[in-house]
Amino acid sequence: MSASRAQQICELFETELDIVVPDITTDLIEEGLLDSLVFVDLIVRLESLFDVPIPVAELEFDQFRTIAGIAEFIGSLDADAATSDQESAA
Repeated sequence: MSASRAQQICELFETELDIVVPDITTDLIEEGLLDSLVFVDLIVRLESLFDVPIPVAELEFDQFRTIAGIAEFIGSLDADAATSDQESAA
């Protein structure tokens, strides 16, 4: 997981969703910080921030329990996109 990616997600929560998350390992669902409405808004904002599509088929709510988990998930999408771009160029 990229620390800068996690930091960007923390900033997104604070500045765009008005949610202060105490730590990147805080369980967002258990703490009541992430519900279904915020989840949808978060997905749209993550796609915009990281310029990566988030396929609905790949969404698992548990990946979004913590900011660390979200950062890891976004990182995997970035890696998949880079691999696809390299394969297309070959």
